[in-house]
Amino acid sequence: MIYVTVGTDTHDFSRLVREMDGIACRRKVVMQIGYTRYEPAHAAWFRFEKNRVIDSLYKKADAVVTHAGAGSIIRSLTSGKIPLVVPRLRRFGEHINDHQLDLARGLAQRGKVVLIEDVSRLEHAIGAKRKKGLVRDGRLVTRLEQWLVEYEKEIS
Repeated sequence: MIYVTVGTDTHDFSRLVREMDGIACRRKVVMQIGYTRYEPAHAAWFRFEKNRVIDSLYKKADAVVTHAGAGSIIRSLTSGKIPLVVPRLRRFGEHINDHQLDLARGLAQRGKVVLIEDVSRLEHAIGAKRKKGLVRDGRLVTRLEQWLVEYEKEIS
């Protein structure tokens, strides 16, 4: 099963959800679509759910596809998954700036995530072998939080 999450941001992320719905014709996909306008026709989906349900989906998933929200990335890693990250992009109206792209590129360079900038590459990336992503201590979480605080200061 592939678990997809777009988080709780209020911007539409139909670009990711539509692509994953196409993949759901060939593979089992469960999606958390939040405020996304596109409603999947082939995948199981919901807008929001309780934390225990979400945690269970992360753990059961063979692959996790997520936006580049720090919380979703951290949850993937602590569930033992290297997430496939599709950043929300300003040019598509998916966010107010490209901070998700910055975060995803930085983490991809360190081997913590698989960055997907072109959603047409998602299905291939899902099938690729990856190592486990388990966070053994809190250093990554702490560094992510520090980076986000510093980045917020830069853009304010």
